[in-house]
Amino acid sequence: MKYRILISLVTLLLCACSAPVDSAPSAKERGSLSTQMVNLSSAVDTYFADLSKVPTDSDATILQMATRHDKRLLAPEFELYVLKVQYQNPYAVLLLCSKDGKWAIMEDAGCSARLDRQIIHRAPCEFTLRVRQGCQVEGADPQ
Repeated sequence: MKYRILISLVTLLLCACSAPVDSAPSAKERGSLSTQMVNLSSAVDTYFADLSKVPTDSDATILQMATRHDKRLLAPEFELYVLKVQYQNPYAVLLLCSKDGKWAIMEDAGCSARLDRQIIHRAPCEFTLRVRQGCQVEGADPQ
């Protein structure tokens, strides 16, 4: 009886440790998401450029407003993740995180023409990029 309980506990622990904690995108998915992120962050950046004051709307509302001219920019693939928006006067920074909002996947400044940060190793879902005057992106991946 003791051995059955011990074997059950060991099996349970092994299964729990080997199960993926989050559903990180595959390399192919990352490629597609990267392109979509650059396009979406650019749209949010353009939306922010037209604002006369700091936005106070929710991230979801900002994304809806920024993509109202082209709904395809808010691709259905993003529904599997959490998208966060940050206003860095006057620039936009977007952060894509795991569905549970714990882990960062990629981050992009809307004013740049490329994806600025791919997160390969586990990192918390927190903004790290800083955009300075003239779209100087600090914290971006090396080119």
